[in-house]
Amino acid sequence: MTYKMFLLALTFTCISCSPLHAAAPDITADAAVIMDGSDGHFLYEKNGTKREYPASMTKIMTCILSLEKGNTYQTVTVSPRAADVESTALNGGEWLSLGDLRNQMMMISDNGAATAIAENTAGSLPSFADMMNQKAKDIGMTGTHFVNANGMPDENHYSTAEDMARLARYAMENRNFRSIVSTKKKQIRYIRPAEIFTCENSNELLYTYPGATGIKTGYTRAAGGCLAASAVRDNHELIVIIMHSRDTDSRFTEAAQLLDYGFSLIKKEPSSDQKKA
Repeated sequence: MTYKMFLLALTFTCISCSPLHAAAPDITADAAVIMDGSDGHFLYEKNGTKREYPASMTKIMTCILSLEKGNTYQTVTVSPRAADVESTALNGGEWLSLGDLRNQMMMISDNGAATAIAENTAGSLPSFADMMNQKAKDIGMTGTHFVNANGMPDENHYSTAEDMARLARYAMENRNFRSIVSTKKKQIRYIRPAEIFTCENSNELLYTYPGATGIKTGYTRAAGGCLAASAVRDNHELIVIIMHSRDTDSRFTEAAQLLDYGFSLIKKEPSSDQKKA
């Protein structure tokens, strides 16, 4: 074998041994990221710092603040304001535990429950928004500003895919939060009137994606379809954020594609640098 042929053979061998990754999926949502839950670094991003409406992913912040500052077993009286919010199953004067309000808020995205939780936690909605923004600052959410507890559209209520991943990772470190968002079905017990209401989680990935662990759906006409999703494979957890998907179904399919892609990167290249869309 000549020296030139030897070099060619060696080059081919090196190329053949190089790790090959599946191509990143074609994501149609406006913004998306994959975060490694173990250390918080990003494996993939598409418009990760673009300002978007977070819709009901906002309730991740509402829930974690309530868990950190509230008493799960405290009885809360639903105010007329909370009962008057769009998309709620609550009526004014009803009594529920704070824990059941959290479940109803996170599992079926009840906007009135978010309002009732905010009022209970901070005394008023503006005060709760201040708490949300302070926590966002503490977590490092530099592109986020909240004005309400439920994610209803407002030009001053916004976040980014990267920031929502930071929030999701922070919240998932709380075992009670993790339990809420991984639950598929839950009975909500109204204290007054004495009734039982069954909630089924709106996060389709809990039923369809192996290893799914949470966490929160979102949708408004202005925000499009949104999803914060998480899953564990081989003891490794990934977090995916989808913002402004073209419809409510594609947020689930594209999140599943990104989870698969992220796990392929973790398996083949644990120290992978950030992947750009």
